[in-house]
Amino acid sequence: MNSLRMRTIIIILSLVLIHVTGCSANKVSTPVNKDNIEAGTEDKGVTRVTIISPPIFSIYLSASPKDSKVVGINSRAFSTANEKVLNELYPDFKNINTSFINNEFVVNTEELLKLSPDIIFYYGDNQKNELDKLDVESVDMMFSKNRDPEVMTIEWEKHLEKAFNVTSENTIEKEWKTSNNKVNELLKDNSTKKKGLYIFSYINGKITVSGNNSYGDNFFNKAGIVNVAKDIEGCKEVSMEQIYEWNPDIVFIFLGMPAASIINNQAANQDWSLIQAHKNKAIFDIPQAAYSWGAPSADSPIMPLWLISKAYPDSLSKEDFITYLKGYYNRIYDIELKDELVEDILKPKKVKGK
Repeated sequence: MNSLRMRTIIIILSLVLIHVTGCSANKVSTPVNKDNIEAGTEDKGVTRVTIISPPIFSIYLSASPKDSKVVGINSRAFSTANEKVLNELYPDFKNINTSFINNEFVVNTEELLKLSPDIIFYYGDNQKNELDKLDVESVDMMFSKNRDPEVMTIEWEKHLEKAFNVTSENTIEKEWKTSNNKVNELLKDNSTKKKGLYIFSYINGKITVSGNNSYGDNFFNKAGIVNVAKDIEGCKEVSMEQIYEWNPDIVFIFLGMPAASIINNQAANQDWSLIQAHKNKAIFDIPQAAYSWGAPSADSPIMPLWLISKAYPDSLSKEDFITYLKGYYNRIYDIELKDELVEDILKPKKVKGK
């Protein structure tokens, strides 16, 4: 491979839209035939792993062979997670190379190849670009247009297990069944649904919400919360006037301004005190653990239960949710979450300067 080709960069801006924001794109790439993923890579000496799509790291942590090693990763796998949790799950995570991807979501193939990866996990054609020209097995984790985190995370887990030729007694698929059964039990007598707003981005006064066919909408449906933005397709920036009209009972924030700033009505030129959720003090930051619970990840089966604990605390108390969370991490990641770490996961985001 000549020097010019080695310097080819892969623009992966779709990552922001598809994985980080939780919105569906107008165009979804045609997936690589998943039957082409070679089984038995572990037998071929696959130990050096590179992960371009951040949420896949959490699936790797729950489903990978213990003798494999992540040598390169998108830094958002860390910035969109709780570093104290990552330290428990993968103590060497800070030594994983992230320099081959810059802040503009550009991958330098020359730097990538210096890591000598045996396998690369990516998401969609925009991340693929020149990867198929490299002499490295590359696996596209975009298999369908389905925006349901349950479907996506089960597919991811199955194909990581296939890529590494491993199986596990405790799986995300089993956990989804357990979570769904518990949700159905908790909500069976719930006749009044809360109206919720899912904000996936609140930056510089611009509010973008999750509408129909988004991760947030799917999570709301699972938790028995009515999405006030259901008439919007995907994700869209909206005005305060629109939010006044919707008047949600409860608000959840994925990215951007901390909930505490809104509760204290500190948003410049935006008065949240008129919103019912503000009057209820029902505005919450979405927690981050192995990854943010606001996007598909190995923690996704936890998200509907956490939403219920906030929207319907009489059905699921904080204490009961914590018990479930600890059990989940023990089953999926084989670690014990200490009380201090649980509180760190669930605490509100800090307001800047405080």
